[in-house]
Amino acid sequence: MRGRVNPPEVLAVKDRIGVESPEWMCVAYKLLRSKAESLIGRVKSRLGFEGLTWQGLWNVNIHVSLVLSVVYAAAIAAARIERPEKQQSVAHFT
Repeated sequence: MRGRVNPPEVLAVKDRIGVESPEWMCVAYKLLRSKAESLIGRVKSRLGFEGLTWQGLWNVNIHVSLVLSVVYAAAIAAARIERPEKQQSVAHFT
């Protein structure tokens, strides 16, 4: 894979941080990556998953699925009652 040449119009991730592509793609990638990493960091800190090991991954998978189900249910309920400002408020619907 090291000798492979990527087409110039394609975004290619070289290693964990570096990317090769046109400049606008690099900027968009870095912006979206920083947003995603901050979201993942906040979720891990709020749910206490900083020291996660592979052994507890199944329980984490179930827990995260339940949390996301509750969040989606709150968003759907807020849309149904036509109160979009409450779509991120799980406490409002409990």
